[in-house]
Amino acid sequence: MTEQEFQKFVVEHLVKLSESQEKIQQDITRIEIEHGEKLAALFDGYESIKGTLANHTDRLQRIEEKLETHEIQIKVLDSTKANKRKLNK
Repeated sequence: MTEQEFQKFVVEHLVKLSESQEKIQQDITRIEIEHGEKLAALFDGYESIKGTLANHTDRLQRIEEKLETHEIQIKVLDSTKANKRKLNK
């Protein structure tokens, strides 16, 4: 192989390497953008679920408070009814 042929060979391979490197950089950039968009969507979904869960937790707390009140009222009514039965006998 002559010196000129070797130089030509080296230049051709350097060009191929540069093209490959550029393609890899473009692929990496595309992947970073796609993953960024997907992560943003996942975060938005997480925030939405977090808000819904907080809303449900608040509603459940109110329901539990109402239930406690109703249980007390039922106990009072039951004891009043039982006391009336005792008095009527």
